[in-house]
Amino acid sequence: MAPRCPLPLSEEWEDADSYIEGLLSFMTTSTLFINLCGGVHMLDFLTREPDLYTTLLPEDWRTFFEAHEVQDILRLLLKEDIAALKRYYEAKEDSASTRTWNGGAFPPQTLLEYIHNIKRFALRRDFVPAEPRRKLPFHIAMGMNQKKLHEVEHFSRWVAELSDTVEERRGEPVSHIVDFGSGQNYLGRTLAAPPYNKHIIAIERKHQYISGAKGMDAKLKKTEIHVMNPRKKKKDRLQKSAEALPDTNGVQPEATDRGHGAEDDEAQEFNETVEDVTSFKMLGDISSMQDTSSSAQKQGKKTKEAPVVENPGLISYIEHEIEDGYLEPIIRHVVNPPQSTLPDENQGEKDGQAATCPNELAAPAQSGGKASDDARVMVVSLHSCGNLVHHGVRSLVLNPSVVAVAMIGCCYNLLTERLGPATYKLPVLRSIHPRLYETGTSYDPHGFPMSKLAFGSTSPPAPWHAKPPYNWDVSGTETFFTRNFYRSLFQRILLDKGVIDRPTIPKDLYEESNPEDTPKPVILGSLRKAAFESFPNYIRAATDKLRRDPTFASQVEAKIAVMTDEEIRRYETEFSQARKNLSITWSLMAFSSQLVEAAIVVDRWQFLREHDSVKECWVEPVFGYGESPRNLAVIGLKK
Repeated sequence: MAPRCPLPLSEEWEDADSYIEGLLSFMTTSTLFINLCGGVHMLDFLTREPDLYTTLLPEDWRTFFEAHEVQDILRLLLKEDIAALKRYYEAKEDSASTRTWNGGAFPPQTLLEYIHNIKRFALRRDFVPAEPRRKLPFHIAMGMNQKKLHEVEHFSRWVAELSDTVEERRGEPVSHIVDFGSGQNYLGRTLAAPPYNKHIIAIERKHQYISGAKGMDAKLKKTEIHVMNPRKKKKDRLQKSAEALPDTNGVQPEATDRGHGAEDDEAQEFNETVEDVTSFKMLGDISSMQDTSSSAQKQGKKTKEAPVVENPGLISYIEHEIEDGYLEPIIRHVVNPPQSTLPDENQGEKDGQAATCPNELAAPAQSGGKASDDARVMVVSLHSCGNLVHHGVRSLVLNPSVVAVAMIGCCYNLLTERLGPATYKLPVLRSIHPRLYETGTSYDPHGFPMSKLAFGSTSPPAPWHAKPPYNWDVSGTETFFTRNFYRSLFQRILLDKGVIDRPTIPKDLYEESNPEDTPKPVILGSLRKAAFESFPNYIRAATDKLRRDPTFASQVEAKIAVMTDEEIRRYETEFSQARKNLSITWSLMAFSSQLVEAAIVVDRWQFLREHDSVKECWVEPVFGYGESPRNLAVIGLKK
């Protein structure tokens, strides 16, 4: 199952080691890359003198950008044949002044070299879906949007195939699949249902997510396969109503013994299940199998007998905040639970739990002919945030029970630093964002980097979350650029009106930042879509929200709320050119961030590679980039 090359590299690279050497060299020596990926914050874009655009980018780049529209620049970054453009400089047949691109100025050679380096070091994201496509059943896909449906459909199939591969190589099946940060448990629910029938341990720290997931499980248990078509269901209901009408002799039909109240009572009883079993809070085990026969008999319907599944999938919910990769206590509690926590057959029905096999948790190990505590666990994650993926990767080397991992990361801005903060060639670019200071100076043993790779003190900080807009259209990019511009311009208004102070510039490149000197940030958060229809609308919406801020409410009321629409529009007109400059800068940041993600993914793979207990490890795209850009999974198999 592992590919020939353990990393999805471009054809230029012969092996992973030469790629890593080149990647580290570029990331630690390119001043522009270092400053783009960590030294720029959109809130500082218009509050510094000179502005970040002038400070950050070379003059010949800025001259070129002035001659082209933002969408054309995006096309140059993402789709243009850079090798062909570079050959113009190598040929030296015509002067630079006579060359044109897209009817305007020709790209500077240094810009083409930078784009070329980003593309050659970026990991490939090509994904070929398995055939034939296996669509999720309607009742399993319930609640998923298109993006989540695509992710779960492909990743669940991929995890099941990896589980089969592990069984073939080890000669024994994977007993449980642990889902790190399970959320609403879309992935776990799919894997527990036919045709996969896997036993799932869903670990989630937020109680409301687990409650929502259990509610979906309850609906799934009461959903009958033969009424999944909504139109057919409506037709059956109308037909029932017609049959229930009194005949001419006045004979009333016999009432059914199952009304709506029964379902409501059952759902209420399910939601009132008492938790708090051990310190890990096992919140109940839900069988993925549906008992459709009894319900159909009550309603007088004829149904086909459901196929018998010898070992139906089971879901065990664990409310627990994961702080490291050691999972043995949790695995032991699920696979071999204390007798006091095992539900009896009658209690299971009353609490809405699976009563057909109350001790199903121990079934996989028993069927394998070994002791119940001899678990063989695969740890998976679909877009776990920050360090959570680090804990999942470490679980392979920390736990005897874990035999494989497959982790997909997200929210790189939440990663902490293991080696300390980054340094910048331009002190003016040092961010004053308090969260970036906190994650950058955490010296967290669980932080980035995990491996022994020497990323260096000037490497870009891990808290970076921009996505390269390969799958964006014109309207999507313009909407995003407008949001960034409005927020940056609002920050400038706050500065001009005296609500905030101008950012300070460090005098010493290597002086340590004092967190007490960092001003309290204006945290605006999200605004409604209508706020972005015009800049005056945005200012009014932002003002209304900040009226509830205990620090800035009085100043905003006195200095911002009194601004007229005319004054607000004057700001927008005065800084109209800044919108283009900001959009170009953000595009370069997002484009460059591909290497930040590559470094993080390679670091996780390298960590597994450094441990003798790991037999195989590789990185692979597991669903389409167009639907979900974070599509790289880090996989490890134990010896």
